[in-house]
Amino acid sequence: MIKFKPGDLVRIKDSTHQDDMPDHRVGMILAEEDHYEGDVYSVLMLGTDTPLRFHRMFLTPFTTR
Repeated sequence: MIKFKPGDLVRIKDSTHQDDMPDHRVGMILAEEDHYEGDVYSVLMLGTDTPLRFHRMFLTPFTTR
């Protein structure tokens, strides 16, 4: 199981839809949401100013490969 920490860059999986998510699907972890019993992260999408929430199963580490 991958655990993310604030500052990690992530990509949202292609099969995931959420309103206001940019086409590039890349964001930075801001925090783990404690009130969701873990595994839910607040993600600031690059080029936006409003964080979105995602369960870790919809996130993958961002790499350039």
